[in-house]
Amino acid sequence: MNKKMTALLCTGVMLAAAALPEAVNASTYYSDTDTNADVLDYIENNRRDAKDRFITEEQKQLMLDALEMRKNLRDPLDPTKQVPVAVEGDELFYDQRSGDFHAVGKVKIMSLDAQSFQSEEANGNLVEKEINVPGKGHMLQMTPEQARIVLDGYRTQYNYGTKTGKMEDANGRVNQQYIKASRIEFYPDRIVAYDGYMTKCSAINPDYRSTASMIEIYPNDRLVCHNIKFWLGSIPVYSAKKQTFKLNGRDSGDWMPRIGYNSDDGLWLSKDFRYYLYDNLYLASHVMYTTKHVFRNNGSLVFEHPLGRFEFMAGYYQGRDHTWLKKAPSFSYGKTFRIKELPFSYKLFFERGSWSQGDIHSMHSFYNLNVSHDPIDIGGNHQLDLSGSYSITKESANSSNIKGFGYAALVRRDVDERWSYYARYSYSQINNKNSLFNFDLDDYSRKFAAGFSYRFDHNNRVVVGSAFDAGERTLKDIDLYWFHDMHCFQSIIRYRAKRHQVSVSLQFNPW
Repeated sequence: MNKKMTALLCTGVMLAAAALPEAVNASTYYSDTDTNADVLDYIENNRRDAKDRFITEEQKQLMLDALEMRKNLRDPLDPTKQVPVAVEGDELFYDQRSGDFHAVGKVKIMSLDAQSFQSEEANGNLVEKEINVPGKGHMLQMTPEQARIVLDGYRTQYNYGTKTGKMEDANGRVNQQYIKASRIEFYPDRIVAYDGYMTKCSAINPDYRSTASMIEIYPNDRLVCHNIKFWLGSIPVYSAKKQTFKLNGRDSGDWMPRIGYNSDDGLWLSKDFRYYLYDNLYLASHVMYTTKHVFRNNGSLVFEHPLGRFEFMAGYYQGRDHTWLKKAPSFSYGKTFRIKELPFSYKLFFERGSWSQGDIHSMHSFYNLNVSHDPIDIGGNHQLDLSGSYSITKESANSSNIKGFGYAALVRRDVDERWSYYARYSYSQINNKNSLFNFDLDDYSRKFAAGFSYRFDHNNRVVVGSAFDAGERTLKDIDLYWFHDMHCFQSIIRYRAKRHQVSVSLQFNPW
């Protein structure tokens, strides 16, 4: 035959109309600030999430084609049978008795659940639901609840009945990771890649990557790497016999280290690790090396339960002023509750442990109750957040007992896609002047903070934050941030104008 023909095997299940990408795991950003500019952190986190969820035009077209295919089916769908498959080609030969087919030219094999193979030649058997692409093939998958796949490879075999197959010399993208492997195998519940690497850097020769002898990807659950090595260019950073990453949104997503500089610590390098003992019990550690302090590490055992979050922790912790505090050890508990159907929620938090800072050593106890109102729309795209708290801080070193109420009122607005601003007034009973430890506290109790975010273009955004001592009516801090996206990593530069301090951090693609 010289004209394009289509063979259709109608034995399938319904494609979900909302075939959207699965939940992703972009690394969460937290500001290091004294000006309450962290209230705008959602801008960066929403942008990272959008980059993680980005799909190409051909992926969008595949979902539309699958929906169109469903509309054109002549027979009702049988959900107990296999998914319908269509085969197209410039020349297509099909034996209705045996089910064998052979297609050449612009070959496209597509299933109703948004999976397709494209090549110059393909053959197989529609009765056995088997396809073979002997040469180079292009695979797309946007099947609901499965991994998003864009792969090129050779000698592809796939069976739509068993949902199993393989592709050799494969490279492309699986979910948010660029991947290259000598062989990739497909199973109903997982994808397995052998002797390859994964990275979020799209360069032909990526600036960083993770190599492994075997990578197991369980969509929306976990990723297991065997004999894994992390590389910066051609330099190995660290290796492990086996490492598991959660893909359900609970891991930080920081698979590669961060690098930075500030005047207090000098050059630094940090990496977060997490190891799950059970589904809701894990060990977490933060490893940090600085040129001025050498190692500043911490670790914790975390148990997450509907009753709350329980954590045992020990090691060095850094405050927003780059001050260091040692906990050896400390225990904390936190839980947020809704007040039935009212627009209020309250949070309980408690921490007790041995704290040290310089020559100061104390058994530190902190109790806090915070009540907050749901965001209030006050018109003009303005949002008002109100909260109040009561806290008690006790120290064994000086027998101090600081207690009292606090409150905060925040107004913020997204003017458009470029502009956002905020203003916040707050009062806190505890501050650096009456606290034993200088850690994450202001020097004053009554505070007014204001600032804005402005995006210049797709790769550049600035944030300006300011803080005032409302009691003394003096300007205390001005922080300026520059977020700059480069090819394979992001830089964040912070300048503290009142203190003439500069800090720089580099993170390999957090999206």
